[in-house]
Amino acid sequence: MTNTEISDMPLEVLKQFRVVFRAAQQHSSDIEKLLGISGAQAWLLVELRDNGSLKAGELAARMSIKPATLSNMLLRLEELGYLQRQRNAQDMRVVEVALSDAGRELVGRANYAPRGWLPEALSRMSPQQLSSLSEGLAALLSVMNVDARTGANSPLPFTE
Repeated sequence: MTNTEISDMPLEVLKQFRVVFRAAQQHSSDIEKLLGISGAQAWLLVELRDNGSLKAGELAARMSIKPATLSNMLLRLEELGYLQRQRNAQDMRVVEVALSDAGRELVGRANYAPRGWLPEALSRMSPQQLSSLSEGLAALLSVMNVDARTGANSPLPFTE
């Protein structure tokens, strides 16, 4: 690699970041136009479809988001009639979340990456590619002096 190619690399990588984030943003916008809810909300509904009733904590863990973030999503989806909260038959203290008929119909209506476009794309990468990407992103966060945990459990702004 020449010195010019090396000096151009940061801008080339920046361009790749732009393409990834714009593509993810476009996908989220397409989901919202198609379903009337965000990509993250669609993912939540798919988790319920695929797993049945879940406790809120289980759902937050499956989506790698904070319980407070999940709570806001649940409230909105419940208001729209796409899910319902119910008490566990064995332990009435436990509240579970389940899809309503309207939620089941909505999730079945579209062909889209159910767990989000970016997570689906990452899941198709080889373990070696993921490891390399993870190491590179960790190095980037380090030189940016950013705590890797900051914002790690919040959906991207354009998917909320």
